[in-house]
Amino acid sequence: MFEIGTTLRDARVRRDISLQQAEDDTKIRVKYIQAMENEDFDVLPAGTYVKGFLRTYAEYLDLDAQLLIDEFNERFGNGEHREHVIQPTRAVKAEAAPKTRRKHQTNYILVAILAVVIIAVLAYLGWGNSSSQSPTFVTTTETEASTQTTATVPAETTRRPAVTPTQTQPETLQNIIFSATTDDVWIEVHKTSADGEIVWQDTLLAGESQTLEQKDFAGQTKLWLMVGRIEGLKVSVNGLPQKLGEDVSDIYVITASGMARQA
Repeated sequence: MFEIGTTLRDARVRRDISLQQAEDDTKIRVKYIQAMENEDFDVLPAGTYVKGFLRTYAEYLDLDAQLLIDEFNERFGNGEHREHVIQPTRAVKAEAAPKTRRKHQTNYILVAILAVVIIAVLAYLGWGNSSSQSPTFVTTTETEASTQTTATVPAETTRRPAVTPTQTQPETLQNIIFSATTDDVWIEVHKTSADGEIVWQDTLLAGESQTLEQKDFAGQTKLWLMVGRIEGLKVSVNGLPQKLGEDVSDIYVITASGMARQA
C-alpha cells in the first residue's frame, strides 16, 4: 500500500510544476488537483470522474496511471464512494392519491342518490297534477315506421382499402463532433460503461474540433462521455446539436437519438 496523494504531490514538486500550471496543462481545476494530492476524494465528483482525473493527472506527471487507479480501487472499492440516497417522497404522494379518489367517488355516489330522490319526488308530484288530463296517443303509419327502422347499408365502393404500415430502419450512431469554442476542454469517451474502455481521450484547445465516426468507436451503439470543463464545449450527434448541463460531474450517454445525462 502506498499514499496516492503523496505520490502525486512529490512527482509534481520534483518537476517544479505549480498548481496553476497543472490546471492549465490538464484542464483539471486546482481544487480537484489539491483534493487528489490530499486524498480528499469526497471533494471530487462521482467515483468514475475520480478515476478519470487520476489517470489524466498521473500520465501528465509521467506516473503509472493504472497502478494509482488499482490502489484507489483497492482502498475505496469501485470509486463509487459518494452515493446519495433519494428519499421516496413520491411514494407517499402515490399512497395518498387512492384515498383522495375514494373520497371523490363517495361524494359522487351521494350526489347521484340525492338526484334520484329529487327526480322521484318531482315525478310523483307531476303525475298527481296531470292525472285528470286525458292521455294523448301518437299513431304512426306502417310506411313511416318502416322508413324510420330501415338502416342504411354503405356501398362496397365506400370502403377504405387497408393501409399497410411502413417499416423504418433503426437509426445508427454515425458521428459525434466536439468543438471547443472559448476554453480548452478535456474530453474522455468510453464504451460499454462509464468505467469501460476509453475510445478517445484528449484536450481540445479553444477553436479546435474533433469528429468521431463509426470506425473510431467500432460501430458501438452507445457511448459514455465525461468532460473536465463544460464552458465552451459544443457537441453534435448525427448532425444535431446537443445540450450540456452545468455540473462538471455529469456523465452523458450518447446514442443515435442524441445525448442525455446518465441517471
